[in-house]
Amino acid sequence: MNEPLWEPPPAGTEQQHLFGMLDRLRATFRYKADGLGIEQLDFRLESSELSLGGLLQHLAAVEDEKFTWLIARRKPETLLALSAEGVDQFQLIGTDPAAAYRRYDQAVAASRRIQQGLLQPGALDQPSALEFDGGKASVRRLVCDLIEEYGRHAGHADLLREAIDGRVGEDPPRDYLPPWYPRT
Repeated sequence: MNEPLWEPPPAGTEQQHLFGMLDRLRATFRYKADGLGIEQLDFRLESSELSLGGLLQHLAAVEDEKFTWLIARRKPETLLALSAEGVDQFQLIGTDPAAAYRRYDQAVAASRRIQQGLLQPGALDQPSALEFDGGKASVRRLVCDLIEEYGRHAGHADLLREAIDGRVGEDPPRDYLPPWYPRT
């Protein structure tokens, strides 16, 4: 049986493993947030202000910050749009669930296009635009930071989605294909 497109390779280069881990976490998070209405996307547990919609919005901004701005050094449109609206990234904007999914999916698709340029040897060693202790953090550091960010928020998404409708599971079903993958 073929592995899902979002599954890391069983053997590969450092880039293939890191980006495979990141893609699996992206797919897992998207699956946990998938197919919900606005009330469900805005649902919060009593003990937290987090919602799946807020996490979709926050991760769209983080994708844009890390890949578009700090790695590709281009204008981070998603991040700037959310900042311009003066809202907390974790507070879902609007009442259209399709807009929340679209914002996230477009940010991931843009990051994955940039990611394709980072598959050659040495690409992870390049300096990013992030200043860190008097120097520039490497692209590898930013990719690892994003993997950590997704790991944390995939766990939050697990708890939120289980409370909404009981959906549980470590990974998406093998046949799940997030919107940023081409349909065949």
